[in-house]
Amino acid sequence: MRYLAALASLLLLTTTAARADMDEARQAFAGGDWQEAASQARQAGGAEGYAYAAQALVTQLMLEPDYPDRRALTREAVELAETAFREDSDSAEARLRLAISLGYNGRYTNSMRAYLMRMPQRGRALLESVVADDPGNVWALGTLGAWHLEVARRGGARGMQMLDASVEAGTGHYRQAIALDPDNPALRYFLALGLIALDEAGQDDMAWQQLEMALALEPRDAFEAGVRDEAAQLLALRGDRDAATAWATDRMTR
Repeated sequence: MRYLAALASLLLLTTTAARADMDEARQAFAGGDWQEAASQARQAGGAEGYAYAAQALVTQLMLEPDYPDRRALTREAVELAETAFREDSDSAEARLRLAISLGYNGRYTNSMRAYLMRMPQRGRALLESVVADDPGNVWALGTLGAWHLEVARRGGARGMQMLDASVEAGTGHYRQAIALDPDNPALRYFLALGLIALDEAGQDDMAWQQLEMALALEPRDAFEAGVRDEAAQLLALRGDRDAATAWATDRMTR
């Protein structure tokens, strides 16, 4: 009985410590300290902690395009997300963060090699599994939209045929996500970024409109504030389509 009581106390202390670590991780994330957020979340452990740590590092990749060793940071995010997935493959957050991390890792892999390694196929399957379980998950929907637009950008008509992707599906998923969370500037920015990088005729009006709407929204944390700064930089290039495409493509490939 004493052993069971001691074990119960130990489990309670461990759980309490993990919760405290996650609280600190969320506070650091809200304040824009991505490395501290990742460190605290990693310390919390479990699928939730490792997934959140991966999220923090990917956020740093998104908002700090000049970060000196992006490949190493990407590999770390993938490792954390894979650990979260191994801890609990049913976790929606673990699947989502793994899909997003794999997408970043794909930037440093030749398109055909990535296809043969089934990297994009795995990412899509993970995202679709999250949407199937939770149709209201705005980040899974938005990331699925980004997946379609990126396949279109990198693979063209052949890539879209091979992976059953389309620009229409990409914008459709984004529209669903935005309808569920209309005050989210990040969803609008990433939709615009994907469309401008794609450089497809007929999509400009939607892209510029989404950027304008993103800038009209009040950021809810440091991530959204950073996204609004990026949106402002891109919108400033509206009068020079070639420069806007080059800027967006740079953001999509770093």
